[in-house]
Amino acid sequence: MTEVLPRIKSGWLRATLFFIASFIASQIFAGIGLVLIMLASGFDLAALTNQEQIMEELNQINFFLALKIIEFLAVMLCVWLFVRFVDRKPLESIGLNLKGYENDLKMGLALGAGLIAIGFFILFILGYVSIDHFSFPIGSIILYFILFVVVSLHEEIMMRGYVLNNLMQSMNRYVALSISSIVFMSIHLLNPNINFLSAFNLFLAGIVLGIYYIHKSNLWLPIGMHLTWNFFQGPVFGFEVSGIESESIIKQSVTGNEILTGGSFGFEGSILATVGIIIMILYLDKKYK
Repeated sequence: MTEVLPRIKSGWLRATLFFIASFIASQIFAGIGLVLIMLASGFDLAALTNQEQIMEELNQINFFLALKIIEFLAVMLCVWLFVRFVDRKPLESIGLNLKGYENDLKMGLALGAGLIAIGFFILFILGYVSIDHFSFPIGSIILYFILFVVVSLHEEIMMRGYVLNNLMQSMNRYVALSISSIVFMSIHLLNPNINFLSAFNLFLAGIVLGIYYIHKSNLWLPIGMHLTWNFFQGPVFGFEVSGIESESIIKQSVTGNEILTGGSFGFEGSILATVGIIIMILYLDKKYK
């Protein structure tokens, strides 16, 4: 049987065109969705010029979740179109086959939660984090869990499943991993309270989420790790997630050197996260290479 070749020969060019198309599509879909959701909720569209009022709406978890779902659907549409008509491959070729990878998914879930838990307890023992009280806003926690499922699927399918996948077809896989991690970092540069260390840690996060993929070409371990990293960081332990606050089970206060604590960006801005992620990169590379 003759192999069906992609319509665009260069993998790096396919990745670039996809990234541009998915970014534009997600912004258009999000803009339309924003207006439709506001209309459905009785929001006065005349207030669209009021940035503070819009941000107040966006900070509500149900509103924010709806927008993220819309953005995810836009990206998935682009993924399907590119894989089907540009790459000319089945959708599962990007690494969505779960059969045989169930244990890797469990490993990812454990690694993401474990790294955040270790970081929290180190800061707690050293006195940089104190627990104010506990609360169980079960409805919000469920919505945040769904939100981070959507975010992990969105970013892993987009950044690892398509961008990294196609970059690897044009260059050395470690070079492709580094480039995709720079792109991953760049899409978070407008997050609140970001600084050099937190940006560097986001680059390392791209490496740790992609190091398994360059060896196994499967998405389920990074999806699991991404999900529990975000969920345990914010809704469980009470850190900001990439500078964004959420309701949480543990209400905490952070004091002391922001290089150690991560400050208002969350644990992702901590030097402890830097060390933990580097150790995890080395571990995963050795385990799956």
